[in-house]
Amino acid sequence: MSNATDFLEAAVGNALFLNQPLSATQWTVHLFSNMPNDAGLNGVEILAGANGYQPVRHDPGPERWVKVEAQDSSGKTVFRNAIPVQFPIAVSAWPSVAAFGLKDQTGQFCFVAPLTTAKVIATGDVPVFLAGELEIAIG
Repeated sequence: MSNATDFLEAAVGNALFLNQPLSATQWTVHLFSNMPNDAGLNGVEILAGANGYQPVRHDPGPERWVKVEAQDSSGKTVFRNAIPVQFPIAVSAWPSVAAFGLKDQTGQFCFVAPLTTAKVIATGDVPVFLAGELEIAIG
């Protein structure tokens, strides 16, 4: 699966072949200056706290996510955010944002993906992914 972490790949396999439940009831969007690997490790998340950064909830559901009708050119199924995902105002400058990730309700990283272009967040900026800008490709 593209963008899926090892944790999610194992959970999908467990659901399909071992009849174990797979349920995502909550997503939080996290920002990284250095993208985590497939294990969801070794990434550098933007430091939360006094700079204004906090992960943002963007839960599952058709009001928040849409599935692109046709697969992409590499045969992957694509899902995008249906509404904006807005972070709090940057109280001070953040490191350059190069990737994002989604954690489930248990705190496990399930997806990680690079941004097309790294984004510098300056003091006073309100980082936002407009509708359609967060893309998860599975395949």
